[in-house]
Amino acid sequence: MRVILICLALGASTAVAAPGDLVPSAPDTDMLANVLSTAFLAKNLTLVCSQQDRWFAEDTRTGDLDGVGFADHVQREVLDRLSQTESGIVVIRAANASRAVSIGFIHVMGDGPADEQSERLDAWCKATAKPLVQGIIAQHEIRHDLYDRMLAQAKQ
Repeated sequence: MRVILICLALGASTAVAAPGDLVPSAPDTDMLANVLSTAFLAKNLTLVCSQQDRWFAEDTRTGDLDGVGFADHVQREVLDRLSQTESGIVVIRAANASRAVSIGFIHVMGDGPADEQSERLDAWCKATAKPLVQGIIAQHEIRHDLYDRMLAQAKQ
């Protein structure tokens, strides 16, 4: 699913200070929040879909990490070396973005009898959420060197 690439925030922008500027550079909290929100989305989908399918977390595991462990891993990477204030900003922005996407997915389920909603959610978890979580985790693993460079650049 190519939606994954949109979520990965690979096009980070940076500000370049002119020589002699006295203003210290600040972390790019928007880019850091974008990276973290993708991990939070994987965690949210894992938690919701694991209630429908007890094997969801195992089925989406890549290496040692399922969606929950992956989010914890990314959060440690993203927040490393940030101040408490900067960390708070990044986590709040990431959580809000992830929550907005998750709520959008919930609206897809629509109204109707509970048994139909459960069937729709189960089908959606298998057809949409599972490949999305697998893709998010796999892209992080495959392109970990790029993530490391992006995070280092965003924290300058």
